[in-house]
Amino acid sequence: MNRAERERLFHELFAANKERIRRLCYGYLGPAGEVDDLFQEIMVHVWNSLPSFRGESAPGTWLYRIAVNTALIYRRKRRPTEPLPELADCSSGAQNYLETRERLAALHRAIALLADQDRLIVTLLLEGFSYKEISEITGLTVNHVGVKISRIKQTLEELLTEAHHGPV
Repeated sequence: MNRAERERLFHELFAANKERIRRLCYGYLGPAGEVDDLFQEIMVHVWNSLPSFRGESAPGTWLYRIAVNTALIYRRKRRPTEPLPELADCSSGAQNYLETRERLAALHRAIALLADQDRLIVTLLLEGFSYKEISEITGLTVNHVGVKISRIKQTLEELLTEAHHGPV
């Protein structure tokens, strides 16, 4: 791959996946200033890895796998037991908006409690990836992805119920 091909592919990947990668960064770090640092680190890894891209998977899947690995390493270098930051406070008089925001914040906190692989699977599912694509990114079989998603949903439901009703 010559430099022009590398630059073209990088720009295509960047344009097509920028928002997905930003959401992934946010999912791992919350609304902290470090999101930009992680995003930049991911894009550097993508650039450096482009010469070894063999086209055996879709470019977006390949990029997302690099992003996930980089995010996992980055987060572990922080403090792995540190909870994700709270969502930023927004003022609004609309009760419905506040209730929705509280439910989303509770879901965000529950997802943050999941193991790294489960958090990744939820993030990919929320991004609209198919079970097959999630399988390719995580290295799990498609059937195992389905089982994991079912268990993750159950775990999230339990965490949200506990958060809403308090510990039993």
